Amino acid sequence: MDRQTSLSQRILETWIQWAKGQLLMSLIMGVAIWAIGDLIGLAYAGWLGFLSGSMEVVPNIGPLIAIVPAAIVALWKGSSVLDVPNWAFMLIVIGIYLVLQQLQALLVQPRVMGQRLDLPPLLVLAVVLAGALLAGPLGAILALPVTASLRLIIEHLSGRTQDDGH
Repeated sequence: MDRQTSLSQRILETWIQWAKGQLLMSLIMGVAIWAIGDLIGLAYAGWLGFLSGSMEVVPNIGPLIAIVPAAIVALWKGSSVLDVPNWAFMLIVIGIYLVLQQLQALLVQPRVMGQRLDLPPLLVLAVVLAGALLAGPLGAILALPVTASLRLIIEHLSGRTQDDGH
């Protein structure tokens, strides 16, 4: 019973660490969009950063959805800093969003979530991609905490087997 309680607590802690990691990823992306948007003269950069950070919890689709309002604002308002036509500024904003999203997905997320869940960064990347392919956005969202929980269960069962054998 004590080992079972310990396993339950470890699984709960894994899910809490995953949620904290998701919040950290949202914060990183939101602040990056806000700071760069403000730097290039994007109107409503703070709100667009908040939206982008909020959409980070929906892998693949969320960040793409966040581009749409930013592109519309860039086309409508233009830049208060860069001397380019509004349509060109819109393309710059879309490019910045795409570059930031790729950096976040390929470099930042695997390291942050890998550290939080004690998983190798390459495994984090592979698991999220596999989850997305197998079950869409929900699969991508739940792939990491489920994988980390399964690892704990396997460790628990293998530990019990070793204890029983002695």
